[in-house]
Amino acid sequence: MSGGISRRRFVKLLGGAAAAIGLASLGYSLGWFSAGERAVLERSISGESNLERPLVSLVKGRDVDAMVRRAIKVIGGIEALVSPGSRILIKPNVGFNRPEAVTSPEVLRAVIEVVKDADPKEIIVAESAVRGYNTSNNFGVTGIADVVRGLGIRLVDLDKSSEIVKVKTSGKLLGEVSVFKLACDADVIISVPRLKRHSQAIVTISMKNMMGILPSDQKGMFHVLGLQQCIADLNTVFRPDLAIVDATEVMTVSGPGMGRMVPGEAILASRDPVALDLIAAEYLFRLEGNENPLETALNVPHIKLAAELGIGINDPSRIRVVEERVS
Repeated sequence: MSGGISRRRFVKLLGGAAAAIGLASLGYSLGWFSAGERAVLERSISGESNLERPLVSLVKGRDVDAMVRRAIKVIGGIEALVSPGSRILIKPNVGFNRPEAVTSPEVLRAVIEVVKDADPKEIIVAESAVRGYNTSNNFGVTGIADVVRGLGIRLVDLDKSSEIVKVKTSGKLLGEVSVFKLACDADVIISVPRLKRHSQAIVTISMKNMMGILPSDQKGMFHVLGLQQCIADLNTVFRPDLAIVDATEVMTVSGPGMGRMVPGEAILASRDPVALDLIAAEYLFRLEGNENPLETALNVPHIKLAAELGIGINDPSRIRVVEERVS
C-alpha cells in the first residue's frame, strides 16, 4: 500500500460506495482482502455506517465503565468496527503530565476492556506528547501506564520510535504529512480524548487528538502553516474510525494544559469525528454558560474545515444525538 497504510485503512480512506469504485479502478477485487477485511468493506459499501446521518451518543452518569459501554453500544457496538484478528490503535490524550489534562485512566480502562471483548489480534495504546513534555513520564505520573500494562496491553511512547513515514493527504495545506508508522499499520484507530479548551484550536477533541501520531517537528509545522486547516488535513488520511470523548471532567475557559475543571459526568461516542466534535464542543460551551453553545461550536474553524473536506458531517439537522443516563 502507498505510504505503508494497512489494507483495511486503505479501504476506509476510499470510503463507502467509493471504495468499490476505487478498488475496481485500481484493479483490485474483494478476493485481495481477508475475510475480516471483506466484512469491513461490505459494511461500508452497504451504508451500515450511516455516514449521511451520523449518530452521536451522549451518556451521562457516574459509573464510567457502564457509561463507556452504553455509549459504544448506542452507536452500533464495538463488533461493527473491530473484527477478530484486527490490529487496534487506541490514541488517548496524554500530552501533559497533569492528570486533569489527560484522558482519565478509568475511561481508557473501560475502552480497552470493550475492545478486548471483540477479540482483536492486537491492541496498542500509543501517544506522542506535546512538545516539551516526556511521553513516558506522562504515562507514569498520570496513572495511564499502570492501567494499560495492568491489562496486559502494549503501551508505546511514539517519541522513542524511529519509524516515521510520509503519507499523502487530501487536504488543502498539507500535500503530505510525516507520521509514526505505527499509525499506518493499524486496521482501526480509536481516538479517546479528554474534552478540553485549547488556546489556539479553541477546543481539542477527537480530531485534534490525532496530532499525537506526529513527530515533534511535524507538530511544530502545523502551528507555522495554520493549525486549524492542518488538523482537518491530517484527518483526511487519519480519520479515527471510532471516537470516544472523556467528558467526565471537562477543562473549560482555558487549556489545553491548565483550565477550570468542571464536572461533565458524560461520555460521548461516534463513528463520525466531525459530528462528535461538534456535539462535544457544544457540550463544553454549555458547561461554560455560553448563551449560544451550538452556534459557537459551529464556528470552531477546524470542525468547519473538516466538514468541507468531507471528513464528516457538521450540519446539526443531519446529526442524530441520543442522550441517555446510566446509574
